Amino acid sequence: GIILWNELLIEGWTDLNEVHHEAPLADLLPSALTFKLALPTEPFFLCGGPLGLLLVFRNDCSFGRYKDAFHHWEVACSSLGNMILMAASSGTSNVEGVKQLSAASWAVVRTLQHEVSGGFDTTYAEDLKKNMPDEQQVQRLLSARNKLHRSHYDVHRAVDAFSEDISNLDKRTIINTFNNVATACAECERLYMTPIPLLYTRHTLKFLTLWMAFMPFAFYDVFATSWNHTGMIPAICIICFLFFGIEEIAVSLEEPFSILPLNELVEEFQENAQETIEWMEEEHQASTKEAPMGIDN
Repeated sequence: GIILWNELLIEGWTDLNEVHHEAPLADLLPSALTFKLALPTEPFFLCGGPLGLLLVFRNDCSFGRYKDAFHHWEVACSSLGNMILMAASSGTSNVEGVKQLSAASWAVVRTLQHEVSGGFDTTYAEDLKKNMPDEQQVQRLLSARNKLHRSHYDVHRAVDAFSEDISNLDKRTIINTFNNVATACAECERLYMTPIPLLYTRHTLKFLTLWMAFMPFAFYDVFATSWNHTGMIPAICIICFLFFGIEEIAVSLEEPFSILPLNELVEEFQENAQETIEWMEEEHQASTKEAPMGIDN
């Protein structure tokens, strides 16, 4: 539009043989409307610095949220996994108790995923009924006002179920490990409930949109040496792609739980917990087979 206006009404145009032609529509409009669509480049240089700072700070905040979300999720999963390992290797023979602890720990991870997924997690109840053996525990969890807090309570109950089979030191270690899980879950909820202020996001997007919308007016004279100023078209397209791409990255990282592979992380935790139970059952079966042999000898 800028090129057509300036060449058809103001400056004229150049054909493929490099012959310049006068503006064919210059006499159709009154003199008040025959003005050149162009702007100086100095204001864009002045605004480029503040815009760059806004984009840098926004991406830095968004990446910080993504990094913190992944860190706290890993802390929660690794601490729960270590807690199951400590319970299984503590010398207790209560396999069912460790299974209950494993199921309750998986429920914490799955419930945390449900809480930070908004209303997009539609398989939560089905997954609980499928993977948890106690139906009453599932119903209590589904009917709880604060499901994540209820899942924490179930873990404490699972620890108490076999606390007589382990030492007080092992029990305190398990509880202290679970305290790290509770803290990590609280941090994940905080990140989900407190996004970057909407005013900051909107102002950055408005600033960038206005800056890019008026950029072609400044580029018209910059590309005066190109054929009919057409060199400004790919330049504007590339710059828009790069700058709005930076903005899109910030928008994606702002909600880290929407891009983290939570399904894969939950499945990996469940598989690790099941392997731990299998190792414990194998050792328990091996010890029960060795005991009669020792008596016969």
